Amino acid sequence: MSAKLPGPAKSRLTRFQSAFTVKKIALLAGLLLLISLMALAAFLWRSYQQVYVRKNVDYTQTPEPTPEPAKPRPFTMALLGYGGGSHQGGKLTDSIIVAKIDKDQQKIALISVPRDLWIPLEVEPQTYSYWKINAAYAIGSDDKRYSRKPIQYTGDAGGGELAKKALETVVGFPVDHFLALDFLGFEKTIDVLSGVDVQVARTFDDLLYPIEGKEEDTCGKTPEQIEATIATLSGEKALPEFGCRFEQLHFDRGVTHMDGVTALKYVRSRHGDQDGGDFGRAARQRNLILAVKKRVLDIGFIPKIVPFISVISAHLKTDVSIRQIEEMLSQVDELKNYTVVNIALTDQNVLRFGLSADRQSILMPKAGQDNWDEVHNFIETELNKVTNASASASPK
Repeated sequence: MSAKLPGPAKSRLTRFQSAFTVKKIALLAGLLLLISLMALAAFLWRSYQQVYVRKNVDYTQTPEPTPEPAKPRPFTMALLGYGGGSHQGGKLTDSIIVAKIDKDQQKIALISVPRDLWIPLEVEPQTYSYWKINAAYAIGSDDKRYSRKPIQYTGDAGGGELAKKALETVVGFPVDHFLALDFLGFEKTIDVLSGVDVQVARTFDDLLYPIEGKEEDTCGKTPEQIEATIATLSGEKALPEFGCRFEQLHFDRGVTHMDGVTALKYVRSRHGDQDGGDFGRAARQRNLILAVKKRVLDIGFIPKIVPFISVISAHLKTDVSIRQIEEMLSQVDELKNYTVVNIALTDQNVLRFGLSADRQSILMPKAGQDNWDEVHNFIETELNKVTNASASASPK
């Protein structure tokens, strides 16, 4: 027969048992939270490991010491968009923009570089050959076909490293990092943000936007008819004869909310009646970046990081480290006050069209092949215009 506890003792025991139960629950909850955080950290790290790439280093060369700058220089990055997957020329970069973020001047410069710019690339040690600049990422990414490249242009980071080197020749300043994203990754990025509101500058139609998977469709023509068409109409003039390979796009001037698929069509279109060509497309790509920047700041991107990393890891490559990403995220609020400068290199300012020795249509500096001084000066002048304007507008 068990002894009965007096009322006060029983009450104290009950309180003790309740407190012990609460502590157990709190301890269990804390343990579950810790395990969840550890699992999340491991997931993020594994995902980021698929994205982050390191440059291969030639240890036979002694690097020259880099002097410490008097003050931190601007953060620079090559933004590269490419087809990937089953797209023709999957690693050729469809979009090339150099971003320069200057904290001191609170300014972001977006410099559009046309993909047909004729540039020397080091495809063998100390041996250069000329290519369109959109081939740099593809050559650096292909270690089988281009097996004699300098070691820094090989491996997972090879494409980005070769693209950065080519772009430094064009813009005239160091390009520290790269971010390369394929088309599917681009679509998913926009969808993770629940779409973006883009300021469409002008109404345009594009009757010749390519449908993926129909690049070789005969559209009911016989081999003889196809041969006759190609013989009669050269290059892009033959495209309308194969209408089944294309869809029609229409965009109205003004703010348009775009999901990933629509945004990709907007930035890729180049046969528009009012906004066609590579230069028009470059302007639209800069518009899209502005829309993404605004969306990221409006919604607060931190809650979106987990779904973003989970969907993007197979489609993105970058040499930006976790530490640098953390630093940038900590300064997101400051970006709201930054001035955005759009700079386009076109045939209306410092470039001209030409033909290569093998009859490709190319772009080169107006001052002549390999003469980049005028291009560098133009970029610097455009940057200084905004800086000087901001200084004059400041209260005395």
